[in-house]
Amino acid sequence: MKETNETFEPVIKLLEELKTKIDNVQSPKRYYRNKHLKMYFGLSDNTILSYRDRNLLPFTKIGDIYYYPIAEIESILVQNSNFDLMNNRFNQSA
Repeated sequence: MKETNETFEPVIKLLEELKTKIDNVQSPKRYYRNKHLKMYFGLSDNTILSYRDRNLLPFTKIGDIYYYPIAEIESILVQNSNFDLMNNRFNQSA
């Protein structure tokens, strides 16, 4: 048994190092564009513009193109929801 542990110990150490490196890699941010907001959420151009102007919708503008961070939009949806998505029931506190 001791020989088996000594055999696998370097492999386990390498796997742990690999896991640490993978955990530290951040995935690139993903963004919606206007067409996605219209398609996924049924928003009109005027509504998107209004939300941007009132700072309700986080965005980045590069040239003439607006980008909306998916993670932040999802966070806004969760914060403003009266439905607990994880437990599939209505929140009593909302």
